[in-house]
Amino acid sequence: MIDSLPADDAALALAYAHPLAEGRPYVRANMISSLDGSSTAAGRSGGLGGDGDRRVFAALRAAADVVLVGAATVRDEDYGTPAHPALAIVTRGSIPRTERLYPAGGAEPIVYSGNGGSVDLRSVLDDLYTRGHRRILAEGGPGVLGALLAAGLVDELCLTVAPVLVGGDGARIVRGPDLPLGHWQRGPVLGDDEGFLYTRWAR
Repeated sequence: MIDSLPADDAALALAYAHPLAEGRPYVRANMISSLDGSSTAAGRSGGLGGDGDRRVFAALRAAADVVLVGAATVRDEDYGTPAHPALAIVTRGSIPRTERLYPAGGAEPIVYSGNGGSVDLRSVLDDLYTRGHRRILAEGGPGVLGALLAAGLVDELCLTVAPVLVGGDGARIVRGPDLPLGHWQRGPVLGDDEGFLYTRWAR
């Protein structure tokens, strides 16, 4: 059964309250996909979204302690560092000190660099937990999400399905090694008048 996306922001926040886990962070991933499986339109995931998706995006961020994202997504989606939640960036190199990422007098991102190699994401999550970040929202990109999934570190996937066909060679929401075909448990499915589906899946 598909229920309607709550029109009231307080009800939406309640629907997307971020769970907690005992003794470790609870990792929730948020992605969007077209009907034909593309995670981007015109090179950006934001090109797929609508008003409802932007509301869900805001509710997920408001419920999280920290957003975890890869450097390529920071660049492609033109991320800035919000006052809340904290922003953690995974990179194989360095992060340019742009005004959006390092605003004068504002919060700065937490950067985890592999110095040319891959970053140990389990260690990243452990460090974020020691910093007091219990609720982690992973926003991609596909490589970071694939690595988190391969390591068994994702508790929940919030996937918006946009009612569009993109074609082309856009990336899927996950990139990386083959994953075990274990079934995920479907949670609530919401919809809106524009045809978007807002699904949740638990490991």
